[in-house]
Amino acid sequence: MEKQNLKDNLEKLQILAKERTVKTQNIEYDLETLVKKIKKGIIKLNPDYQRNHRWTVEESSRLMESLILNIPIPTVYLSQDVDVDEEVDDDVARYSVIDGQQRLTAIFGFMTNNYSLDGLDVLELLNGSYYSDLPPFLIRRLEERTIKCLRIDSTVDPQVKFDIFERLNSGAVQLESQELRNAIYRGKFNDMIKELSMNDNFRKLLNIDLKSPDTDNKVKKMQDVEYVLRFFSYMNNEGENMKKSFKQFLSDQMVKFNMYDEDNLNKMKSHFERVMEMIFQKLGKDAFAKYKIVDGQLKLQSHFNAAVYDAVSIAVSDRIQEDINFVITDEMRQRIEELFFDKEFIDCINGSTNDKSKILNRIKIVKGVLQ
Repeated sequence: MEKQNLKDNLEKLQILAKERTVKTQNIEYDLETLVKKIKKGIIKLNPDYQRNHRWTVEESSRLMESLILNIPIPTVYLSQDVDVDEEVDDDVARYSVIDGQQRLTAIFGFMTNNYSLDGLDVLELLNGSYYSDLPPFLIRRLEERTIKCLRIDSTVDPQVKFDIFERLNSGAVQLESQELRNAIYRGKFNDMIKELSMNDNFRKLLNIDLKSPDTDNKVKKMQDVEYVLRFFSYMNNEGENMKKSFKQFLSDQMVKFNMYDEDNLNKMKSHFERVMEMIFQKLGKDAFAKYKIVDGQLKLQSHFNAAVYDAVSIAVSDRIQEDINFVITDEMRQRIEELFFDKEFIDCINGSTNDKSKILNRIKIVKGVLQ
């Protein structure tokens, strides 16, 4: 039966295989050339790579030690975003990094004197040395050391690139879904949600320390940015459009919102800021907390819960859009707290929380107590 199905769908399979086949080209760059291309913006690392570089100085130093000792390192995968024969403005990157961002960031950082070597075992005499401190023969060795790169054709669909990203994402520090989206789905909406993730009220609600936000894992892994994306992805009943997986849904929403014009994006930005301000003022810093019942009383389980965040933020968003004069009252606040005694609500924020029906239901339940 399965063989017959395969035979019947042969044409469909051939079309799919053709569409998903990735065109690539192998190339080798010496480190001096790579650094120059990154400096000029021809090769674009993560736009926020300084913020999101996840390797420690020791990990970066060990890579440089491997390069000096001519130890092989994994291939770097580049996405060719603009054809080499196309004329584009100087500030338009021709390539973005699909796999190898941490390695290239470490190389670029050292060869531009942004950190000194530390924690080396074999070449321990170099510990404490900046690139400019190296003897000339080591500088030449590093400049001439080549790295194998695989360039992926500019015509490849962004979703295919996302798939490649996930398959190749096997480095020392795994990239999160939003870090992948940030590298692939570049645009004004992507820039906006990164900016909104730094909103003070939003950060307080996510329990991110305003004095040292970069030490928080939610910031390091761009989870904060994904929470902003989730807000817009569910707003205005957008959650009804989820037809595939939760991860795919968010990626599709990124593509759609990146096509919005400046006016629409400004309205979305203002709305998000207003919602977060009202929630913080009226519900406090634990507005997205999760509680459990202990001896008939509610006990704090966590200060921030993503499922609670979805439910409360979207319900408030909907009510503001329905009624410009809407304000969260003390009575509404009490009703939200009492939802943690409600079995249906508890079911919606536990288990498979990214299931479409659970997402839509928990938003509906909270919206019901805000009437």
